[in-house]
Amino acid sequence: MKKNVFIIIALMATSFSYAQSLRVYNWDFKNGSEAEVGKIFEQFFNRERNSGSAILQRVRFLDNVTHRVLLTGDPANWGSKEETSDVEWDAFLRGMWMHQQSKAPGSYTGKSLAWIEGDREKNNVGQMWIMKVADSKKYLDAHNKFVKQAADILGDRSMGFGKMNMGRNGATHYAVFYGDNLSDVELTMDKIRASKAFAEMIENRGEVEILNSYMVSTLMILE
Repeated sequence: MKKNVFIIIALMATSFSYAQSLRVYNWDFKNGSEAEVGKIFEQFFNRERNSGSAILQRVRFLDNVTHRVLLTGDPANWGSKEETSDVEWDAFLRGMWMHQQSKAPGSYTGKSLAWIEGDREKNNVGQMWIMKVADSKKYLDAHNKFVKQAADILGDRSMGFGKMNMGRNGATHYAVFYGDNLSDVELTMDKIRASKAFAEMIENRGEVEILNSYMVSTLMILE
């Protein structure tokens, strides 16, 4: 069943453990190819999934990456209900490669540890942080406490935290925060950083080194 970014179940201001696995494939596409890339993506992933979703996003402020394909799901029940053959997968890759400008760095696998689902019809622009986290449990506990304390600031925006497994280039975790547009993300982050809840999170989350940060905007979600 196809769902686009405008059909999302809103679980407003709710934080919970989110055991879905992630597979993130970064791409560097030629200018003007986004529409064709979207068609190829939709044609291949527009099939009922056992779990999770396939998401196409535009990427900005990350060198040599223009887009990414984000696959989510239960690793014990992964992929589509209809079996995908190697021939179909190879054809999908060939179609994407036709529009590729260069090989994009930074693809990785991971697992979502916490997610607050907001109104992603309205708030589909996000800021990603790629990090080294010294103590995953300590950060997760601080994150979950912060989400509850800062509910009024977060409003109907989505927020997540997870760990990275393969292809991480020294990073251990990621965080993401979605808003209405880039200005909304920046202004809301200013409010967050000025809050007592954020100060407590910084104090309690343990040692963290931010390695990179960039913007994503969701173009299509298929489930």
